[in-house]
Amino acid sequence: MTENREGAPSAAVPAKIQSRDYWDIVLAQLNKRRTFRISLVALVLMYAAAIYAPLIANDRPLYLKAVDTASYRKAVREMRLGANGLVERIGTGADLNLAAIEAERSAILTRIDSVRQQLHPEDRALPDELAAALDQTIQDVRRGNLTAEDAERVHSLVERIRVEMEPAVPGEAAVPGRTVTLVPFTSWPVLENLGRLEVYFMALWAIVLLWPIWNPVVNRWALKGDRLLIRRARRPKMLTLVALPILAALVWQGKSSDFFLSTYKTGITDGGILAERAIFPWVPFGIAESSDSEYFRPPTWHPESEISDEGYYVNGPRAGRFDVTTRLPKPAKPVRVQFAEVGNNGALRHPLGTDSLGRDLLARIIWGGRVSLAVGLVSTALLVTIGVIVGSLAGYYGGWVDILLSRLIEIVQTFPVFFLILILVAFVGPSIINIMLVIGLVRWTGVARLVRGEFIRLREQDFVVASEALGVRNARTIFRHVLPNAMSPVLVAATFSVAAGILIESGLSFLGFGIQLPIPSWGSLFIESRSSEHWWIQIFPGLLIFLTVLLYNLIGEGVRDALDPRLKGAD
Repeated sequence: MTENREGAPSAAVPAKIQSRDYWDIVLAQLNKRRTFRISLVALVLMYAAAIYAPLIANDRPLYLKAVDTASYRKAVREMRLGANGLVERIGTGADLNLAAIEAERSAILTRIDSVRQQLHPEDRALPDELAAALDQTIQDVRRGNLTAEDAERVHSLVERIRVEMEPAVPGEAAVPGRTVTLVPFTSWPVLENLGRLEVYFMALWAIVLLWPIWNPVVNRWALKGDRLLIRRARRPKMLTLVALPILAALVWQGKSSDFFLSTYKTGITDGGILAERAIFPWVPFGIAESSDSEYFRPPTWHPESEISDEGYYVNGPRAGRFDVTTRLPKPAKPVRVQFAEVGNNGALRHPLGTDSLGRDLLARIIWGGRVSLAVGLVSTALLVTIGVIVGSLAGYYGGWVDILLSRLIEIVQTFPVFFLILILVAFVGPSIINIMLVIGLVRWTGVARLVRGEFIRLREQDFVVASEALGVRNARTIFRHVLPNAMSPVLVAATFSVAAGILIESGLSFLGFGIQLPIPSWGSLFIESRSSEHWWIQIFPGLLIFLTVLLYNLIGEGVRDALDPRLKGAD
């Protein structure tokens, strides 16, 4: 009890009422739907598998501490070729410009670094002298007094390295002036191949995955649980979500390169790489790593996948040493089990089987998710952008602008979408960028019509009339005041458009107009075989496509129900 001004007791002052805005109500409604939560978590994990594919399925080690004799010899050989090229340039007088000489120097220095990292400090004198000679050569080029002696000095040093620094046989002492003992060096082969774009998405998705942990902590401790402060912090949170990954990408020092070919497993297995410690991803098979003895091999947990040590199938229609039709002996192709791989008949060697070239289907499905899921998202972002702009202009201005843009929408809609996309892709060429662009440039009409209808409904509202009366620019009125109130149906349409984009890409890849090999997508994996004998080729990619489309449809239905206008009057 408290006292009023006259001293009489009065009722206690009520606690501060925490109001909820429209999006608080929407998020509360979404949180009540179990199917939405499960679908969202499943999709987040699917995208995580695709984004972190290099860390999950790769024939490169995540961590390697080893002596790599093969790479050492290769670096010395390429160093010699570069020095010979430099001598030839100077001797013939061709391309004596700074850019050409610096290119040769950069190539040789890269090989010098590869050599130095496997040498004891006391054995690095010659490589260091070679690097100094290259620097002197660059200085002479800048002064304009480059001579043949500069090139000969570089060439002689490279020859000395080739003759005097041959790697010693493991376990034997080095012979001074003839051989050197190589020392193990530490490398991170997978990380070294990551580009800045990949690092950006990896950092972004790490923040997304940790959202259930850090967001409640920030809301409870930093914002004191105040709903108004939490509401105001939405935009800073989104900016942080974008800015931190950009910062991580900018400071990244790795170089983007293809993950198609790798010799690490072969080198360790054959002894060319003496590994003290090697950590490989969970699926130790590369995106294009093939095995001619395991082509169209069923999942290794299936009885028909068993292969004997001699290289013959034990069970199923391919069993036996003789061909059933010709009665001729089959060639024996024993399975080669390399370092980090599960044994020949282990259930987890190829849990989803292999394709026509003996490539692990699980690894290709994980990598294929990068293409299929990215096509759905990027094409949807493009079509939503185009549809929102066209629909906003048509709905807000009306009159001849509406008539012109509506006729454009109708013209595009007269063509069957899939066949129009198929024709355009056939003309511009199959690639992931072209497919994204074509899908986005063709499928924007539905969003445009939705936005147009919403703008026609909203343009006579009081807040729009007030904005025009105050002299606010049309662009600000459209995109700052009207568009946010028209986004509910757009969000619903976007979720369904992502699913449709995945289906379209799968159909194009199945017909041969999609992603080209060796890059996989879920649709292109079907091309490997259309025979029921190879059932795993159709079942597993098909299940993932079906599951992804189903999840997006469930999310779309949840968003549609949660954005029901009647929720605006809810508590």
